[in-house]
Amino acid sequence: MSKLRFQGEFTVEKLFTQYKWEIYDNIIKSIKDNHSNPLINELEIVEITTGSTRYPIILSRERFVDSLNRCIEFFEELEEYERCQACVDIIKDINKHNLNTTNGIRKR
Repeated sequence: MSKLRFQGEFTVEKLFTQYKWEIYDNIIKSIKDNHSNPLINELEIVEITTGSTRYPIILSRERFVDSLNRCIEFFEELEEYERCQACVDIIKDINKHNLNTTNGIRKR
């Protein structure tokens, strides 16, 4: 998880726009490293701190694939095709894992 700290007057929206690449990259890395662990139901992707206020960006397991699809759209615009392919590979792995899992018990 990345931690971004800022002093002064910033809005979370402005910071998200300014650091979108880092945030989307962190989404990919976090999901890749954690999606196969059934005990993880959410991930803290990034923490933005302005002054003494902390704004965590948290992603629930149900949103992993949707978030990866948004990452694909973002990185496609930047022609970062390796990152797009990483997202596709993770989505395939998530779908494969979901097919092999029933009620939290892994099929054999």
